[in-house]
Amino acid sequence: MTNFFETVTVEEFKDYFFRDFPFLPVWNAITTYWKGDTVYYTDNFYKSLIDNNTSLPDDESAWQKVKGDKFAYITDEDIAKAMTQALPNANDRFGESCVEKKNIYLHLVAFYLVFDIKNSSMGINSSYLGALSSKHVGDVSESYNIPNWLMNSPLYSIYSQNGYGLKYLSLIAPYTAVTILFAPGKSTIG
Repeated sequence: MTNFFETVTVEEFKDYFFRDFPFLPVWNAITTYWKGDTVYYTDNFYKSLIDNNTSLPDDESAWQKVKGDKFAYITDEDIAKAMTQALPNANDRFGESCVEKKNIYLHLVAFYLVFDIKNSSMGINSSYLGALSSKHVGDVSESYNIPNWLMNSPLYSIYSQNGYGLKYLSLIAPYTAVTILFAPGKSTIG
């Protein structure tokens, strides 16, 4: 039986977070490009020389090969890696509908994606710094109020590393809350 979260695709992630990440602009045959648009095609970057461009990027009358860095963008491989990391922590009890479950899972994937990108940019110098509680630069200050139960939790504190983890926690909070009621009573035994 297939796990629901294994059916979520890289494209669904990219569609959901279309404004959040600089995705690699892979050339698409069904897209019309405009003068100045840059695409990634067969391990090279190309810049459109014309408007209303539907030509293959190897057409030198419509495209010019330009310098670019694939790793300045979020690749499909980066997203797929984050999905495999999020999968063991995904919980199908978080969310009332398939749409809610998917949205919660996508935030968990985004958390791992950002965590991985930060780690890769720091390399062997990467470390857990804890959540930012206060920061001052000149006359500007920034502070966050993160509850102690979160910061002291070995299970949840890791999610305070970035905004997507915090958003994930806010989305699962209603499903992790437990209400316990006590009522006076008597035993019928003895």
